[in-house]
Amino acid sequence: MRVVVGTFVAVQVLVSAFCAQLAFAGGRTYQGSESSAHCTLWSSDRLRWPQTILGREKAECRRRAVDSTAGKTQCRLIKTYIDKESGERICIYKRHGTGLEELTLSMSAFLNCQKDFICKRTAK
Repeated sequence: MRVVVGTFVAVQVLVSAFCAQLAFAGGRTYQGSESSAHCTLWSSDRLRWPQTILGREKAECRRRAVDSTAGKTQCRLIKTYIDKESGERICIYKRHGTGLEELTLSMSAFLNCQKDFICKRTAK
């Protein structure tokens, strides 16, 4: 019995030693164009048989996906203060959405900050 267990363990160790390989993973970021984006809405208006050959025309894409950073979102005022160095009013806004950073604007101290407005999703 000991010989069988010893042989089994030895075979397992040899197999794991010869099969062990280092794996290096490299990340790639692809920047596609609008024409290569995936389709989010396909045409469902398919023609019937006498209009096409057995109704086998290809479906067409009606709406392509857009980059999530290309859109706009709501910004709401969360804090305002007057900067002592420059004497300007600083307005800090919260962008609505997940993982979006705050927006900071400066203006004259005599003006009031706007409560909410539509802003870009990113600070580009």
